[in-house]
Amino acid sequence: MLYVFDVDGTLSFNGVEIDSEIVNAIKQLARHNEIIFASARPIRDLIPIVPTFKDKTLIGANGALVSRNGHTYSIKPISNCDIQLTKNIIKKYDLNYIIDSNWDYSAKVSALNPIFKQLDPDQLAENVAISSIKKAVKIILLDINNNLIDKISAFIKQNTSLSVIKHTDENNIDLTAQNINKFSTLRTITDSNYIVFGNDSNDQELLVNAFKSNWVDDGSNKLNRMNLQPDQIVLNSNDEVAKLIQSYTNVDNLK
Repeated sequence: MLYVFDVDGTLSFNGVEIDSEIVNAIKQLARHNEIIFASARPIRDLIPIVPTFKDKTLIGANGALVSRNGHTYSIKPISNCDIQLTKNIIKKYDLNYIIDSNWDYSAKVSALNPIFKQLDPDQLAENVAISSIKKAVKIILLDINNNLIDKISAFIKQNTSLSVIKHTDENNIDLTAQNINKFSTLRTITDSNYIVFGNDSNDQELLVNAFKSNWVDDGSNKLNRMNLQPDQIVLNSNDEVAKLIQSYTNVDNLK
């Protein structure tokens, strides 16, 4: 069976590492199953948090990037006109942001934002000037004021071809090229049925289309807003998530 794991909020609850109990559970599962990690992080930021599994297939940047057999490639870049429009929005509203190319990036991020400690932690890439970014695969608009996030999200949807994921709880907006998401990219890799573990709107398509879906719940209202009915819900603790993963070593769970 194929198992697909989101990372932040699903396997890692501090943005820095995955607890050894969960890592060991995944190792055991991987003995007789295929494992794929599918993250909002670009590959550059995904590798440091899954070092044990860096040679597995990795889907990064919400589906915009893939790493297979040590080779990283993009699925579909953001168009030049959509990059420029987004840069104009950043300038107009003086927004914090991360613009990711295949490897390097341009970023202005507050040290208070949880994503700050996730950004190139192993210093594998270069933070370049925003004017230097000519090709991009993912853009995050960060720390948007509550009174602006709906307005900006609606404007982008109306004036670009971008895929837009609005994170109201974090005041962020994720942008990728049209029709790019974790599930669409998974389907470029395999047509196999899969079991998925996820925790937010980045995982929606994966959860909806899964053979079995597992939701890691943080006590917020995200699940209700997404109108999802996952097969299993587990609290976001290392012990509970590890136990759930371990339960899938029993073939009875696949019936």
